[in-house]
Amino acid sequence: MRSKGINYSLALLLGVGAFGLTACGGGDGDSARLSQTVDASKNGIVETAIAANDGYVHIKGSRQFDLIGKDAAGKETNLNSKATWTLNDKTLGSVKNGLFTASGQAGSNLVLTASYAGIVKEQLITLSDANLTNITISHASGAVDVCKNTQFIAKATFNDGKDYDYPLTWTVDAASTGLASFADATKPDLSTRKSGEIKVTATGKDNTDKSVPSNELPFSISKTLTKLTLASNRELSMRQGQTATITATGEYQNGSTANITPNVNLTSGTPSALTVGASGLITAVSGSQSGTDVTLTATCDDTTQTLVIKILKPEIRTMEIVSANSETATESLSVSIGSSITPRIKVTYADSTVNAEVYNSNDVEWAIDSTSPDYDESNITIDTATGKLTIDEDLSLAQSLTLVISARIKTSSGSTATGSNGTELKDTIRITINR
Repeated sequence: MRSKGINYSLALLLGVGAFGLTACGGGDGDSARLSQTVDASKNGIVETAIAANDGYVHIKGSRQFDLIGKDAAGKETNLNSKATWTLNDKTLGSVKNGLFTASGQAGSNLVLTASYAGIVKEQLITLSDANLTNITISHASGAVDVCKNTQFIAKATFNDGKDYDYPLTWTVDAASTGLASFADATKPDLSTRKSGEIKVTATGKDNTDKSVPSNELPFSISKTLTKLTLASNRELSMRQGQTATITATGEYQNGSTANITPNVNLTSGTPSALTVGASGLITAVSGSQSGTDVTLTATCDDTTQTLVIKILKPEIRTMEIVSANSETATESLSVSIGSSITPRIKVTYADSTVNAEVYNSNDVEWAIDSTSPDYDESNITIDTATGKLTIDEDLSLAQSLTLVISARIKTSSGSTATGSNGTELKDTIRITINR
């Protein structure tokens, strides 16, 4: 490893401060350096170093290099994502946040440079085309609780006697694919779904493209799950278009708990109303005014849990009273003695893609707001839930009588609800009673 750190430059930059650096230029390099200098000042970093390594990388593989910063007290900070990483020959590979990936071409004198706030560190990389000869895989314990993830270890041996970070493909035996799988076959992270015994293999390709398989490693997925619990990050009622995240928590025989959402099979009992996506994401697709109940079912191994989600129409924007036979708003209606009339409510929704419609929920309250001296409450009644106005045939009128009828949508506390446009959800209409 070679270094040309410039600690004096860093000290000078920190002394000047962020405002004194604004004249350094407007290029990307200047912007990065300014950001790094501010960060170094904030965290008191006075020196950097690339973590010790032998610098060897296989031309088919990759290697993570780490830039470590230290403050005056010796406290270390990983600077991989903050440093500026470059290569002297981009045809031989690429680097991002310290992760060098070879391009597959043999070469020499490849220099990796990590710059941070005026300190420059260099790393000599030696590219190898050694031939893969053997792969050995292992696991720390040989078992994992069902519905949890676990990681394996691989050691790839080459004809030069060195070990490299080398591309491998991870698989489970064909008979066990229903029990567990590697979500990304290039990574040794196993996801389990059912208990049982499986066999794991890692395979690489040598320089002649011949497959080199590892040992077949027996592995146990323990039947230790005792309980599943489901929870949502919002109320158990959702409006059309809303999303929520469901979390599945597993409880195990030893009393421990774990978030096992990625491992459970989560299904919607009514996909037309509620859909299930990756990582427990659910989306309300279609609901009703009173709410459509949808049962979510989570299963892992032999343990199942359900959660009921109510899907509602979108938030109401406005409401108005209409007649029993029309959905067009009107200022007045008429009814005769000895008969009845049932006005209705029409609502519009905050979601413009959902059509306006007659509202039939149970949170509506109707009332007679005002009357005239001829009003006879014993012969004129209104159903406060449905709005049905009934005129008894015994009502005696000298002339026509006009009433004002009101309707409102209530909240759970009994107050008048507010629409998405900020106005109260209420309306009135005149009804004339004719002789």
